[in-house]
Amino acid sequence: MQKQDVSDGADEQAAAADNKDTMPSAGLGGEDPTALGSGGRSIEIGNFRVFSDLRLPEYDMGNCKAYAADNLRREEGGAFALVTDPSIPTRYDLIRFLTGVHIGGQIDLLDHEIAPWPPFDQKTMMLFYEKPAGGRVLVPGEKQKKIDEHDFSKIVIEPLMNVLQAVAEKGLTHRNIRADNLFFEGPMAEKVVVGDCCSAPGGFNQPLVYETISRMTADPAGRGLGSVLDDLYALGMTIAALGIGHTPLEKLREQDIIDVKLSKGSFQAIVMNEKLPLALIEPVRGLLCDDPEERWGFAELHAWLDGRRAKPVQSNTERRAARSQNISGKDYYTARSLAQGISKNWVNALAPLRDGTVENWLRRGLSDNDRAKHMAEATRQLQWGGADKRAAEDILVAKSIIILDPTGAIRFKGFSAMVDGLGTMLSYDVQHGRGPQRFADVVMRDIPAFWFGRQVGYNAEVQKLQQAYKNLRYYVQQQSAGYGYERCLYAMVRNQHCLSPMIEKSYVVNIGQLLPALEKASETLPDDAWPIDRHIAAFIATRLDDDVEPQLLALQNPADEVEYSRAIISMLALVQWRHGPDNLQNLSHWVARLMEPAVKVFHSKARRERVEHEIPKLAKRGNLVELYNLINDEQERRKDQTEFISAVEQYSESESEVFDLESSGPARLELAEKVGQQAAAFASTMIALLTVSALFLMHIW
Repeated sequence: MQKQDVSDGADEQAAAADNKDTMPSAGLGGEDPTALGSGGRSIEIGNFRVFSDLRLPEYDMGNCKAYAADNLRREEGGAFALVTDPSIPTRYDLIRFLTGVHIGGQIDLLDHEIAPWPPFDQKTMMLFYEKPAGGRVLVPGEKQKKIDEHDFSKIVIEPLMNVLQAVAEKGLTHRNIRADNLFFEGPMAEKVVVGDCCSAPGGFNQPLVYETISRMTADPAGRGLGSVLDDLYALGMTIAALGIGHTPLEKLREQDIIDVKLSKGSFQAIVMNEKLPLALIEPVRGLLCDDPEERWGFAELHAWLDGRRAKPVQSNTERRAARSQNISGKDYYTARSLAQGISKNWVNALAPLRDGTVENWLRRGLSDNDRAKHMAEATRQLQWGGADKRAAEDILVAKSIIILDPTGAIRFKGFSAMVDGLGTMLSYDVQHGRGPQRFADVVMRDIPAFWFGRQVGYNAEVQKLQQAYKNLRYYVQQQSAGYGYERCLYAMVRNQHCLSPMIEKSYVVNIGQLLPALEKASETLPDDAWPIDRHIAAFIATRLDDDVEPQLLALQNPADEVEYSRAIISMLALVQWRHGPDNLQNLSHWVARLMEPAVKVFHSKARRERVEHEIPKLAKRGNLVELYNLINDEQERRKDQTEFISAVEQYSESESEVFDLESSGPARLELAEKVGQQAAAFASTMIALLTVSALFLMHIW
């Protein structure tokens, strides 16, 4: 067993890759008509020059195309660039682990960059691999270079085991082990190396025959990351392919491959159709065991390599019923094959499920009372379906499939994905025109919860998935920005780039890349558009370590312009505070133009005018944090509120006095009239007395 060879400084390089917060730079070089012979068009990306007119199809990976490349920092050794498909998420965790690290048995991933690619008219992930000195091991349509049976262990099995162990130690899976992804390390064909495993979701590029019975029923985008046991199964199929010289069962249609593996078992399906070398039968039988508990692991492989007797593999053929269950004219003898048959005949399968035919078949044909009991319970629940009868019937069919095949894919009408592949299946549907509705139907009907309930025993990975799933239904139920299917997408697919139309072409994977992308987008977007939409809000909520639930709550009410605008400015300022960059001129001016509602938080006209005067000055600095602090100064806001309350009280008192004066007018007039009359009477009386007194005195005198 070879030890993992890590070059000096590789740990530092991996750590640096983990801490990249800003968009990787990608300079565009000019044309170089002398480069690589006929190659004329070249693009400089990071430390590499990529020749966009020199294709290397032998290194293609599914939809990802390979091009010749020069390493500008090294004169020796060839390299090639693998341009990933931006509509398919890459395995960013695996990219970070493999970059700059040499592992025996794996081609070296020299570097990776997010860079513009002219044919796509957008940025995408570019993977730079060192070119193997030998050719591809198995080329379809060409005669295979024979590997001697006695050297098979050293040339093939040991290097591939080394890769799988190194990846498994990091808690990761390879999920791209197959014969036509192998290359000879050198021209002498002494060892093989396995090709790319980072450019697409786990199992996406694997031919159906390389997937376990549980995962082969899922759509390619929904096969999931799996475990090391899935990689070991693929290793067993790879050994078989190299032993017979071609991909096993390659002449069969995909549905026929599924049928024969479900009815006969993986190993029997191979040996009944192909002739394996005797020396390879034992490891192939052990690695292709359909029972994960019985499948060979590294210990059994080491024992076999050392010539010791490995653990014998029990018969792994699924129990067959004495009589068949017919669905749409086809007979099924095993529970798993019946589950697949039901998923392919969704409407026609309802009748035998509803009338108890399948339940009786489980009880009498397979003597499986446990499954029959659960099937009866699922049928009884159909009566409690309420008004939405069609939905209840769909749930019955989906649950029946899980009862029959509890470790298989979740299948709901045309949707088929493993639980750990729900996120990548959603990503594929959204980016390829199907939309999120199929995923939403599965989640809202709580089908994954039923799948978890049917798992037997404790499994740490299943428990982790169950915890992650708990929030999905809540997210789908919420319709406001920051939730919905967008929140599910970014929560489940860590390497999903933000799909907001504003920045989708910038391929934003990390939160630190968000604001530079918005800075560029602000040059062309209309002034009245908000710099946060549903996708960006969900992206921030899942990628930012800080809690932004209060801001998301404010976004639920766009009619409240003050709180809505403050929430958006707060989220953007928080991202800049945590991840930079410090200067965002365009974005700051964009936000400044949209700050008018937020300024209304101040009651004082003088204070509002002062804030409005400061906004353009701060916008020139390109700092969103300062802009947010300007409208969110707690001391100023408290002072403004206190003054406002005082002014309201004074105004209320003054208005009360005016009201009193206005409302008491008639009474005052009546009182004045009475007082006037009394004063007049008193005055006239006094005048009369004085007159009488004067006349009297005059008479006396």
